Amino acid sequence: MSTEPSPDKEKVLPYFDWLEKQGFNIWIDYRRLKPGQNWDFEIKLALDKATIVLMFISKLSYDRRGYLQRELKLALDKLSEKLIDDIYIIPVLLDDDVQIPEQLKRIQYISTRDSQCREQIADALHHQLERLGIERREVQEKEEIYWTSEVKREEFDGIPGYEVELQFLEFRSDKYPNLSEIGDYIKGEFLPNFFQHREDKFTPSPDTFNYGQDRYRRTNTYEAHCGEPIIVEKVISVQYSVYWYGAGAAHPNSHFQTYSFLLEPLILIKSAEDIFIDSDISFKTIQTEVRKRLYAIRLNDGDSYEDVELPPETIDDGTKEWSDFSSFLFQPDGIEFLFPPYQIAAYAYGSHSVKIPYELIVKLMKNEYAGSLGIEYLNYG
Repeated sequence: MSTEPSPDKEKVLPYFDWLEKQGFNIWIDYRRLKPGQNWDFEIKLALDKATIVLMFISKLSYDRRGYLQRELKLALDKLSEKLIDDIYIIPVLLDDDVQIPEQLKRIQYISTRDSQCREQIADALHHQLERLGIERREVQEKEEIYWTSEVKREEFDGIPGYEVELQFLEFRSDKYPNLSEIGDYIKGEFLPNFFQHREDKFTPSPDTFNYGQDRYRRTNTYEAHCGEPIIVEKVISVQYSVYWYGAGAAHPNSHFQTYSFLLEPLILIKSAEDIFIDSDISFKTIQTEVRKRLYAIRLNDGDSYEDVELPPETIDDGTKEWSDFSSFLFQPDGIEFLFPPYQIAAYAYGSHSVKIPYELIVKLMKNEYAGSLGIEYLNYG
């Protein structure tokens, strides 16, 4: 993926075209956005799908600080999920004397003044893509769990129309014979979206929509893409990011859907509440810890460039009961809770996540879950 302000378009397009000819799947806003589409939504969606981000920076883009800060924050949020030696953001300097944003000063940059600039970009892309492929194979072989993914897409130009794109995972394992059921279950969760949107063909709304409108504005859009499965001992988690837009709405929205299973026996973990002995006591502990961490978050507002806090009252309102903690993942060092836009703050603040270390909650967990996660030893620490 590539992202940069449109005034630098003519400088960047040659790199986009060259990389496409080299076989890379490149996304850039003004080549991929359709008329009428919400650019902020589409850029967030592209960043969420992106394996690597090329960030072209010029004197002009640095002066347009609000724009650069917004896209940089989105990319840095994703970077925080990567390993320290991953190549995720590649800064490319379009001018010799451009100031490098403070957040990128520890990342090796590439200058377009270098005669080998294109080759250096391609080499970095190849290196990271090859590494990711090797890491996936190593995890699969170590855990004896194998998966592949496919993307199914369907669209219809109508009044309203629809565009649906779903990513499905297919699992197999000799160690866990029933593992394929995970992919079947998740697929069953998302397939109804195709059925539902196909009904638009039989229910046109000419009083509301017409072919004179931008196609995006009269099209219901739904996309669901997942990350790599997370395996912790005998527990597996899969995170989906879901983006949707209802034709005619003011702006798009997004949310998370997560799925976690015990591997042996293969059991769906329906809710975080299910893993604890005493639901009420456990909820109070988790609620307190999550709120404390959310209160501490500071964000750059993109306008005044000053750090602001998330509103405490909206945090409290969005963390009142177990159903507010329905999106969760089992990470190697704790349970991560995901909060989409609107749940704990305004849409403009985006989504957030909080990880609660196992050390704080292991004594509250049922033995079978602590055992499956391999964290019983924390009870004796």
